[in-house]
Amino acid sequence: MSESDQQEYEQALAQVISALGTVAFPRRLAALVATRVVADCTLMLGYRSGGPAIYLYDNLRHRRELLFQQYLSGVYADDPFYRALSSGLDEGVYSLRSLVAEQGMGPHYMAGFYDATGWQEELGLVVALRAGQWLTLFLGRLAPRPFDREEQARLRRLLPVLGALCRQHWPKGCGAMAQAPPEQTDMRARVELALASLGQSRLTRRERQVAVLLVQGLDNDAIAGELGIGAGTVKNHRKHLYAKLGLDSRAALFAFFINHLITDG
Repeated sequence: MSESDQQEYEQALAQVISALGTVAFPRRLAALVATRVVADCTLMLGYRSGGPAIYLYDNLRHRRELLFQQYLSGVYADDPFYRALSSGLDEGVYSLRSLVAEQGMGPHYMAGFYDATGWQEELGLVVALRAGQWLTLFLGRLAPRPFDREEQARLRRLLPVLGALCRQHWPKGCGAMAQAPPEQTDMRARVELALASLGQSRLTRRERQVAVLLVQGLDNDAIAGELGIGAGTVKNHRKHLYAKLGLDSRAALFAFFINHLITDG
């Protein structure tokens, strides 16, 4: 490492430490990683066993809407990283393509959603926050230039520092509440947009209608009357939409919607 590179790293590390406990921490953490490896795209998410992906930070410029309108609305469940974490993936640095090849996961994700993002290469840095909770920082390239062994080695050497910083910032895990992206729009318009796009990547039209009405506080009978279907049919739709979104209750659905509202621009 050259003297100028070392100085850049030390300055970035000092800024991360200063940002501990503040909303600037994820952005500063991403800047620290950028001193070790250059990438076109950075995305930071929190994951927890049996729960949805939690948005923390991004610097996306290409097809960014896919993150908020599809990935965080349910496509994350098909992400090989999410599935590998749910199966016990250890803290470390992983190539998406090697993860898919080794575990035989995500062919539909790769051929569908992932190709649409324009990312050609991806690395994921996995940090264990506490039991059943992880932070994953994704680095992407829009050109087919793989992250070489030396770049991956630099990130592995950085991983203990990242883990210590993250566990200091999130001593109880990153929680279930997403961090808001910087964009701000009218709240009523945001609520209406979030309701209109809730679960659109994973639910049928009828399941989405049921989900929207559940979020608004209607019970099964009221939903049945609103949609002109039987209460038993509502129960079936409710069961299916919970399963597709990885949820187990109305409270979990409402938390899912709040995160969708926060992140849906």
